[in-house]
Amino acid sequence: MSLETATVALRPRNPWEATDLGMAMVRRWAGPVYGAWFMVALPLFALLHLLCWGQWWLIPWLIWWLKPMLDRAPLHMLSHALLGDPPERRRLRRALPRLLFRQIVAALTWRRLDPARSFTLPVMQLEGLSGKARRQRARDLGQPGRGPAVWLTVVCANLEIALDFALLTLVWLLIPDFVALEFSDLMDDSSAWGQLWLNVVGFCGMSLVEPCYVAAGFALYLNRRTWLEAWDLEPGLRRLAARLAPAGRAAAGLAILTVGLGLLTVPVDGFATPQPNSPRPAEPAASIHPLCDQRRVREAELAQSSSPAKQALAETLREPELQVCELQQRWRFREDEPLDPPPEQPPHPNWVAEWFAAMVETLLWFSVGLFIALVGWWALRKAPRALARVRRHSVRQSPPPDQGRNETLSPPTADLADQAWRLWSAGQWREALRMLYRGSLAGLATHYRLPTPASATEDECLRLATIHLTHPELLDFFRRLTRHWQTAAYAHRPPETATAQALCAEWARYFAMGRESPG
Repeated sequence: MSLETATVALRPRNPWEATDLGMAMVRRWAGPVYGAWFMVALPLFALLHLLCWGQWWLIPWLIWWLKPMLDRAPLHMLSHALLGDPPERRRLRRALPRLLFRQIVAALTWRRLDPARSFTLPVMQLEGLSGKARRQRARDLGQPGRGPAVWLTVVCANLEIALDFALLTLVWLLIPDFVALEFSDLMDDSSAWGQLWLNVVGFCGMSLVEPCYVAAGFALYLNRRTWLEAWDLEPGLRRLAARLAPAGRAAAGLAILTVGLGLLTVPVDGFATPQPNSPRPAEPAASIHPLCDQRRVREAELAQSSSPAKQALAETLREPELQVCELQQRWRFREDEPLDPPPEQPPHPNWVAEWFAAMVETLLWFSVGLFIALVGWWALRKAPRALARVRRHSVRQSPPPDQGRNETLSPPTADLADQAWRLWSAGQWREALRMLYRGSLAGLATHYRLPTPASATEDECLRLATIHLTHPELLDFFRRLTRHWQTAAYAHRPPETATAQALCAEWARYFAMGRESPG
């Protein structure tokens, strides 16, 4: 891996900061990453529906099981984009067969339930390791970094479920009020189309989360390698070496020139000896801090060592950039101070404190048990009443499934129109229109033998009336009453007072006398 071309600042981070780095990588390369995901996931989603035709409930489980194969394309795109070379779509398409089917049996069998699979996937795909070497490499990388990877899997799984419910809620909120559709109807998978709808929602939630999950695991992998292999130092050292190369050549030339000039000044009869009164060389300046003296001593020891590596290290430490030695002081919070070692246990433990702590713990557990017992006692007392109330309510509200509305509704009273008008005059226009509409349904069911099922909606009742009624005036009245009732019930817009009075009068003409259908 060429670290000089990395487009991300590689430095040691804590695991959660590394996870944020993965999310930032997805935001930066969202187009290529999601393009690589959908290039594999979308055709597979359609192909599974064709192969499992009639058994579409299997699709969510199959897609979940094949996630390790789907994660490889986004990781391939992220690893190349990190080095400043995001592959084109054509190159990615050519690399897909090798990416998707490499070690696929292991990935879908004994490695499938690995809770840290996003963290260990780069070991196989990017490092090309398998077998014992892969297991050892994953063990070396995952000693302190596997825990955050497992929590990442848990968080992303819950986030995917939450996004599925959020998409269902969004669709339900966008449905108009006049459409009789409950939220539970959106999760009904009893029909083929309902199952297909739920599969599409689950695929959308998975497609939003899974590339982020892969990128966060890849960032955790990069962070562990940065800690282990000092990736943050290597680029800096290489830049330092490149910057010092010209200066090193100039210093070597200057040293050669100095030695030549010194040889020219040596007397012919031999080297000059120091005179008694000649000035002594200047003493080195006093060190700023004892640590600086220790460092100079260490440099001398390295220079005198017989090891070539230590001598090379001594030469590096003599560079001017590394000769600066200074003492820096700064303020820091007390919480940043290292913790003191725990004090030694006293030879004789305090039995009074231990007895008091045991007594408090016993009281707490007793309180918890008493609370659980009281909750259970209250639930046992209330459960029979609640069940009986629910049973009575269901018996009172639910008509037999094989009976129509005309067998459950009683004939309307003759003064129903007068009661509705009194409600209208009192300002209860919604209750007045409801009374007129229910009275009309009862009258049509009892007087005109109109078969209206108990589960029929307003539009279905109107459609049945259009088919079975032969009285045009009565049909026109029922159509106008239905529209006014729907407008008032769902749009909260009452009709004009004159319109309501006319509806009450017409209702009395058709249903108050209880006459049979003229047709």
